[in-house]
Amino acid sequence: MGSPIMGTIFFDLDGTLLNTQAGIGESIQAALSQLGGSIAEPAELKTCFGPPIRESFARLLDTDDDQLIESAVTHFREHYLQKGIYRYQLYPGIKTLLLQLASSGKTLRVLTVKPQPQAEWLLQHAQLSHLFASIHGSLLDGSRSDKTLHLESLLQDHQPDQQHWMIGDRASDIHAAKSCEVNSVAVTWGYGEIDELQQANSDYLIHSPEQLIPLLT
Repeated sequence: MGSPIMGTIFFDLDGTLLNTQAGIGESIQAALSQLGGSIAEPAELKTCFGPPIRESFARLLDTDDDQLIESAVTHFREHYLQKGIYRYQLYPGIKTLLLQLASSGKTLRVLTVKPQPQAEWLLQHAQLSHLFASIHGSLLDGSRSDKTLHLESLLQDHQPDQQHWMIGDRASDIHAAKSCEVNSVAVTWGYGEIDELQQANSDYLIHSPEQLIPLLT
C-alpha cells in the first residue's frame, strides 16, 4: 500500500487563526452588566474563549435557566456585532502559512463553534476566506456546537485512505480529532493553557505557525 493521501486540513478559528479575545471578552462583560450580574474576573473570563457561548454563560451566571441564558446570549451578540467583532488580530505567521498550504493544493476548511455568519464575516474581513474550501460554524440557535459531532458529519464521505488533520488551541479540538481518528495538532499561541493541551494528548504540540509547514507539506 502507498502512503495515505492528504485529505482535509481543518482549522479552528478563535485562538488558532485569529485572536478575538478582546472583542469576545468585552461583549461578555457587557452582557453580564446588562443583566445586573457581577463582572467576570480575568481568569474566569479566559475559560469562556473556546466553548459554546451558552455553556460559558451558564457557568458565569451559575444557572440552568434557559431564558436567562438566552437573554445573556442576546445581549452578548448585540454588543459583539456592533463593536466586539471588529476587535481581532491575525496571529503572526498565519497568513503566510495559509497561503503556502493553499498554493500547494491543500484543502483547507474552518471548523468552529462560533456562529457561521460571524465566522464567515471575520474571515472575509481578514481577507482569508478565499483560502478555504468551506467554513463550518454553529447555527444561531446553538445547534452544531458540538465540535466532535460536527467533524464526524463532515467526514462521512471521506475516503478511507485519506489522512485528515485538525488544528486548534483547546482540548475540545483535540478530543474531536481523536474521536474521529483525525491527526491532531495543538497550538500554544491561543487560549488553551499548556497543561490543558498536554493532557489532551495531541499527536503534535507546536508553538508557531511555521512549525506546521513540515507537518502538512
